[in-house]
Amino acid sequence: MTAPVARVLVVELLGGFGDVLLALPAVHALARSQPGARVDVLTFTPGDVLLSADPLVARVLPLSDHSEGAPRAAVAAALDAAEAEGAAYDLVVTTTTYDGIGELCRERAPRSVTNLWQGAPDGELVDCRFVRLLADAGVVAPEHVATPLRVELTATELSTGREAVDAVLGGAGRGRPPVVLVPGSGMPVKEWGATRWARLAEALTAAGHPVLSAVDRTTPAVEGTRPLPPGGLRELAARLAAVGSRGGVVVGGDTGPVRLGAAVGAPAVGLYGPTSAGRYGLRPDTGTSLQGWPGCPVRLPSAITEQQCWWEASCPFGEEPQCMADIAVETVLAAVLDRLDRSPGRAG
Repeated sequence: MTAPVARVLVVELLGGFGDVLLALPAVHALARSQPGARVDVLTFTPGDVLLSADPLVARVLPLSDHSEGAPRAAVAAALDAAEAEGAAYDLVVTTTTYDGIGELCRERAPRSVTNLWQGAPDGELVDCRFVRLLADAGVVAPEHVATPLRVELTATELSTGREAVDAVLGGAGRGRPPVVLVPGSGMPVKEWGATRWARLAEALTAAGHPVLSAVDRTTPAVEGTRPLPPGGLRELAARLAAVGSRGGVVVGGDTGPVRLGAAVGAPAVGLYGPTSAGRYGLRPDTGTSLQGWPGCPVRLPSAITEQQCWWEASCPFGEEPQCMADIAVETVLAAVLDRLDRSPGRAG
């Protein structure tokens, strides 16, 4: 490693809270590699709350304004404020380079790492690559390259999460480990379809597992499942942690709640269609990533937003995204049952 630093700013302004989770191992690896350093994180709401109880994050700088120019202005303001305090950042790491943010970080900080997305090959998980590139840059120690994804919850949150899950499960909570389905994906192109979700729920129920749904205001619960109560991201994290402690599993598309489950100890099964499981999938120790139609000719692993199907979910090969339709219910069921068998948690 190069010389230690005293104050670090991590900029993560890509949008969703799933992006915060992709960057979190890098944040933790930086903090552990720079003992005594203050690590601040600038990120969008609502994902900022996932860092609120993190002992390795000194301060979270939340941004709710997504309008043009606002992210760059927020980075400049953070740098200005640190200088005004007489403790300027001597290292800035950013996952975000649009709108000149990368250039700004290079210009204003004595040391910066701004190339975390450049040249990423298909087959190397993005969150692992972030940490590896920081090690290549000399700011993460080799012993921290394998830093796991972990969201810290308080004892009170964990207790409240267990109570919430117990209330939903009722008597079923004394039986086999539960499974949480996450049917919403935030984008039509990532949808697996209500019929497939219902068939999966029916099969899991027949296998003796209580089946729950994690839903939002726009996505109804899967037919035949029990919905988790609504709440914020930290409440969801605590409930997924409770599911994991019972030996349960979280299942869903390439979306934040599935990765959040893995981050709090609930093994996950992720369904990947338009996105590459080789880049955006779950780490094998905490999840199983199922790739639909691996040979899709329009998938662009390193430029997903440029795919012709991305924004409008208009698949050139069928009425629904064929990459998602290619993932059979039987395949998902087998992956979930395998994860349940291997889960370190326990029921009851």
